[in-house]
Amino acid sequence: MTRCENVWVAAEDASDYAALVAVARDLGACATAVWMGDEQGLDAVRGSGAGAVIHLAGGALVEDGAQVLAQLAAERTPDALLVAPTKRMRLLGACVAARRGACVMSDATSLSVDEEGALRAERMVYGGGAVTVERGVSAFVVAVPCAALLASKAAEAAEAPGAAGDAGASCAVETFAVQPGSSGIRLVERRAREVDAVNLSAARNIVSVGRGFAAEEDLALAYELARAVGAEVGCTRPVAEGSKWMARERYIGVSGAMLTPNLFIAVGVSGQVQHMVGATGAKVVVAVNKDKGAPVFKQADFGIVGDLYDVVPRLVAELER
Repeated sequence: MTRCENVWVAAEDASDYAALVAVARDLGACATAVWMGDEQGLDAVRGSGAGAVIHLAGGALVEDGAQVLAQLAAERTPDALLVAPTKRMRLLGACVAARRGACVMSDATSLSVDEEGALRAERMVYGGGAVTVERGVSAFVVAVPCAALLASKAAEAAEAPGAAGDAGASCAVETFAVQPGSSGIRLVERRAREVDAVNLSAARNIVSVGRGFAAEEDLALAYELARAVGAEVGCTRPVAEGSKWMARERYIGVSGAMLTPNLFIAVGVSGQVQHMVGATGAKVVVAVNKDKGAPVFKQADFGIVGDLYDVVPRLVAELER
């Protein structure tokens, strides 16, 4: 066997299923979607291109649904479970893998099947300085594709004629009841968390800011540049988690967003590998830094040596002419 024939996919956002199904198809598999959401989302999941849907209904917590899913996996023996790279889905995958005695491949930049039919995953390690290849040796494997891989597959799925759409009308749905609290964990309270609604992985242009900015209010310069080039704004880890000038969702790097934009503009960014690994897939990298010896220039296609407080306004003025 040189392909996975039966792959299950799971996400908490119905819009992620088309990309996951596309990854499964690349492995030669017929995808079964696992959905833990409401009936409204179920309709969208049915239209994702999956061959069938397993609906886990009634559970409030991922842990509750994981027990049911692990039992189904033991009975039906899928080759692999692919989960979207979100916190709740990582938890789902980890819980199912633990109950099945399976291996987990995390943040894969590519997935393939070798000559023996085992799932192979490539992912970056050592801050992007190397790529490791992991091979699924158990009968059941959980793989977590990275956000950049899903973004590229989402674009392919959107362009592929007849990949989903009306196919959802004939997609079979099996519903399994999940008992709240069956995992031994009880939901006591939910509190809304304020988040910055940004999807850097889907952005075609990015302006990234670093500690070259002296004050939080000065970030307005970066947003002006972003508007001029039609870009989203991201940042280095110290800006998000150190000074807390920007939301955690805008952090780019090893444990943040991994990007494949057309244009990546690094402003006031030193160029440490922990940050720049997030932009290794960028087609064009532009750097603005007053230190001509900054590491960022070694990774840039175009570099401007100068004070960002002088360079950025001049760039914006030229772009808006």
